[in-house]
Order: sequence, then structure tokens, then C-alpha cells
Amino acid sequence: MKPSQFGNIRVVLAEPKTDLRKTLKQCLQDHGFYSILDTGNLSQVSGAVREGNVDLLIADTSLPEGDFNAYVSELRHGKHGYNPFLVSITLVSNPNRASVQAAIDSGTDHVLAKPFQPDAMIGHVLELTHRRKRFVVTTDYIGPDRRSGRRPGTMEIPQVEVPNALRQRMTGQMSEGVLRRHVDAAKGRINEQKVVRHAFQIGWLLERLLPEIHVTSKSDEFKAHMQRLSWVAEDMSLRIKSTRYAHVASMCMTLKSMVHMATKDFDEHDIRMLQKIVELITGAFDPEREEQGAEYVRNPNIRSSAIEEAARVPAAATA
Repeated sequence: MKPSQFGNIRVVLAEPKTDLRKTLKQCLQDHGFYSILDTGNLSQVSGAVREGNVDLLIADTSLPEGDFNAYVSELRHGKHGYNPFLVSITLVSNPNRASVQAAIDSGTDHVLAKPFQPDAMIGHVLELTHRRKRFVVTTDYIGPDRRSGRRPGTMEIPQVEVPNALRQRMTGQMSEGVLRRHVDAAKGRINEQKVVRHAFQIGWLLERLLPEIHVTSKSDEFKAHMQRLSWVAEDMSLRIKSTRYAHVASMCMTLKSMVHMATKDFDEHDIRMLQKIVELITGAFDPEREEQGAEYVRNPNIRSSAIEEAARVPAAATA
């Protein structure tokens, strides 16, 4: 591969050790990377991403001024800059199982454990340029799909093709305007997948809350699940407005209000209403009940009637 092919790629290299940073930068330059911002702190990384001046992000987890793993996770969730799909390589000092797993869970494209040969870093850049993994989405994770195959008994999670600025800038096949449109389209696909994952998470959480909802002294696990349910309902209501499931947004806010109420005073009537609301929300995402669920939440008369009917059902019938 000719070095000049990497000339248009904008790199941010963040390494706290000055000598190693110089070595890695020289290796990048030797392979034709001309636009390199090298730094030893997270604030300059954040500034470059915010200004849209990054295609490839290479950074160590031990940077001062913040947790790089948390930063990558926030990046993938759209909290930094316009492009959450920047190619990222995370460098891990003193690697152990926990630190490597934390880097993987952030959603970075590749984890490189120290010590390593600088040329090995270039090899991973080449691989990501030509064979970047598709992304998957869960309630907590947005990032490359590292699964070797679907585990028995687990749900099939769709893969999402995301823009690869490395390949596009290397080949010169895409203008900045077209790249932004591709990023926006991928954001929409990711956002809808996040909403779908949230819907299943709501149902899962309710199943675990119901056995203890009558108990006066709540366990720490119950409290954690309640907080989780509140957060998922709120995040879902914010994300869902720009998707084809927008008609469920008001129900998600109702669910959040009911969860908040449940931390104070929750009777049998409230429990049946909570179950019905969760049923309506999850029903809107169930292919076999999608039309029925959508009609419930679109039509206020049907929705009100369904919830009132649930409130009249004896507790034994809903157990």
C-alpha cells in the first residue's frame, strides 16, 4: 500500500508517556499519515472530536482528565461531536482481564495491550480500513459485533453497517457532505435499534420486579431494577420520537411517572396499570402484535379503556 493513501486521514494520538507517543507518531508518519494531533490528555481529544477533526482515534485508557473507556461509550451514544462512528483503537497499560474487558465494553473498534510493536498498530489500522466490523446495539452497548456466533436461547440482534471514514478518506470516494448524510442515516438505524432493545429490557425488568413489589422492605436489587426501569423508560421516550415507534413516546413517559410513584406508594391497582402499560409498549415491538399495540397507543380511547379494564381485573387473575 502506498503511504500517500493515508495522507487525508486525520489522526488523534493520545498517549500519556512522551517517549512512547513520539515513537508511535513517527511510526504513523513513516506509513504516510500526515495529519496527526498528538497529546497526553483527554481534553484535547474531546476538543478535536467536538470540532470534527478526527477520523482515527488512538488513545490509552490511562489518560489524565477522565476515563477514556467512558468517553468512547459516550461517543458511541452520540454525546461527543457529530460522528459517533469514529474508528477507535484503545491502548491498555498493565492489561488484565478486567481492564481489557472494560475497553471492549466501551464500544471501541480494537483493543491493543501494551507492550506492542508500533508496526502492529499499523496492521490493525489497515484491518479496520478494509474490514471494519458491523455494529450491534443493546440497552447499554453500541459498538462492533465481536460475537463468534449466536448463543442458544439468546435473541437475534441485527447488525448495522456504519460509515468508515478511514476507507472513505483513503479512497477519496466520498465528500464531507455525503459522509455526513451517511452518518445521519446510520444514527437513525442505531437509534431505532436502541429503542427496540429498550422495549425488551422494560419487559425483562418488570418480570424481576413483580415478585418483590409487595414487600415493604425492598432489597438493593429491587431498588437497582427500579432505577434502571426509570432510566430506560426516560431514554426510550427521548429516542423514540424520531423513529417509526414515535406513538409509544407518551406511554414511556407514563411508565417513568408510575415507576417514580412506585418508590413511594404502590397498590394493586397501580401494579395492574403498570403491567398493562408495559404490555402495550412491548406489544408495539412484537411483530405478531405490532399492529394491535400500535393502535392501543395511538388511540387515546382504546388506550384508556384497556388500562381501565386492567384496573378492574382481580389481582389473582394477573398473578
